[in-house]
Order: sequence, then C-alpha cells, then structure tokens
Amino acid sequence: MTGSNTGPAVAGNTGPAVAGDASTWTPLTGLAEAAGTGPAEPGSRPDIALLARATGVNVLRLSFRAGQVMADHRAARPILVLGQTGEVDFAVGGDTVALRPGAAVHVEAGVTHALTAVTDAVVTLLVLDHE
Repeated sequence: MTGSNTGPAVAGNTGPAVAGDASTWTPLTGLAEAAGTGPAEPGSRPDIALLARATGVNVLRLSFRAGQVMADHRAARPILVLGQTGEVDFAVGGDTVALRPGAAVHVEAGVTHALTAVTDAVVTLLVLDHE
C-alpha cells in the first residue's frame, strides 16, 4: 500500500501513517509490543497503554510480565480481550479462559473478572461503547 503520511496519529504506531480518511478508519500498530521483560516486581501491575480512541471503541494494550495479576475488577462497558503474545489466564464467571494468540473473550459490562499472566504476555483490550 502506498500513500502519504496523512493518516491519524495513533499512540504506539511506530510505522509511517497510512493515507486515509481519519474520520472513517484508523490504522493501529504496536498491539503486541511488550513493555518489558524479566521478572515482575512483587505486587506490580501490567503496563497499560491507550493506543486509540475511535468511534464505539477504546483500544488498550496490556503488557504483562509472568506472574503479574489484575485482581477482580469490573468494566463499566462491555469489553473484548484478545491474546497477542504469551499466555494470560482470564477468570470470569467461575471459569478460566487461556488467552493466547488467536484467542479472545467478550465480557458484558459490570461482570467481575481477573487476569493472571502465566508467561510474559500482551493482550489487546477493546472497551466497547455501543448500545
């Protein structure tokens, strides 16, 4: 694909912007970039980066080191969490889903869930804003 650098600026987008109408589409890169490696500090939380705000969705990257935990919490909006690298155990409703590349889980607003990194891992969090 060729084009000028007229696309929207997107946090985490390390490549050149892609030509396009910023009001109808947004390119996203850096979804699988890890924030660090090595052992996690006791009690530390994953690195969370807002990559984009677009119509109907906020896109965040959660970068975990093995052993890091996001304890039980709830989101005010529906979410979709996609595995990018490594493995994260996603606990919801008494079940655990292994988030790995190619796996995802959707959770309705207000539902308690928790994440535990089995390995160094990155997941993409889509916070959905629709009715």
